[in-house]
Amino acid sequence: MKDDKMKILCKWCNVVINCHIVSEEVSDHHGAYGIDSVKMAKIKIHKHFKGKNHCKGSDRIITVPKNKISVDKVYYH
Repeated sequence: MKDDKMKILCKWCNVVINCHIVSEEVSDHHGAYGIDSVKMAKIKIHKHFKGKNHCKGSDRIITVPKNKISVDKVYYH
């Protein structure tokens, strides 16, 4: 598991924020061709502000498919 800093676009304030992978897990997904196993990553969005107050997405953990993220690109959730 890489602990490199990544960037994510916060959907609550539309600002690019630093984030990192906290953990990974395998999840079953019911697709068109039956049950697929998908590797999911839990991503921690670092604390940030929207105006004077903390943003709603600040210090939050989200779960996204591992194949959708990379260290050199900004991830949009």
